[in-house]
Amino acid sequence: MAQAAGSSDIGKVRKANEDSFLINESIGLYVVADGMGGHRAGQVASRMAVEAIGTYMTAAAEKSSESEEMAVAQGVDEATQRLRQSITLANRRIYKQSLQDEACRGMGTTVSALYLAENTLITANVGDSPIYLLRNGEIENLYTPHTLLHERKKIPKSMEGKFSEGKLAHILTRAVGIRSEVGVDFVETQCFTDDIVVLCSDGLSGKIAPEEIRDLVCQNDSDSACKKLTDLANQRGGEDNITVIVVRIQSTNGDSSKTLLGRVIGIPAWIASLFRSKQRS
Repeated sequence: MAQAAGSSDIGKVRKANEDSFLINESIGLYVVADGMGGHRAGQVASRMAVEAIGTYMTAAAEKSSESEEMAVAQGVDEATQRLRQSITLANRRIYKQSLQDEACRGMGTTVSALYLAENTLITANVGDSPIYLLRNGEIENLYTPHTLLHERKKIPKSMEGKFSEGKLAHILTRAVGIRSEVGVDFVETQCFTDDIVVLCSDGLSGKIAPEEIRDLVCQNDSDSACKKLTDLANQRGGEDNITVIVVRIQSTNGDSSKTLLGRVIGIPAWIASLFRSKQRS
């Protein structure tokens, strides 16, 4: 069982909010999308992404619940594949729209998603919108940044040394909707009672350090944490749109909070659930 809150703010500089987010507690789905493209096409792309992912995942959940046998057979691998398919569908729809509508040419969006299934946190991402896990006072990444800074080997030799690390951190190597196919990175890790997952756009993560995010979220309820994080990002410039979702795991099946290995401070989630956790592309 999880409780969540989210908010999205235009910031202090942008003329439109090109971020979109989705909270569907009934199926355990949470999505942040940060759009890009001229003529407000980024707003179109991010909205199309969350709508496609949400509709697909809701339909899949309803279909599974229709059959007890299907519900029992449903596992983490199947849930991950459904999430992959939903993002693939979003990519296809956005790419098609960009080809058909001149005003949307070249539009795309980041996507970061959390899906809760069988006491497992399944996270998926394309782009650089962060997903953080807060556990026992520690914070760690549950996503792979698809930026030139993170993937330096993809920098052409002709570009080496021409951009600062700050610039490289904002140049995406992957996004939803800009090509006919898209690669998605996944992380699966066991969840525990009192875990907190934070999803946000870089309008927030670019202004607030992970440790500051951890402290504000741990010291406030979810709604207040979203507001204070947004206010702080705006106080520090607010040059970009600011979106954040805070998800708190209130209970898990089988009381997995008693599993000592996964609760030891300082042990990363992927080590704590070594035999269940998978990182995929």
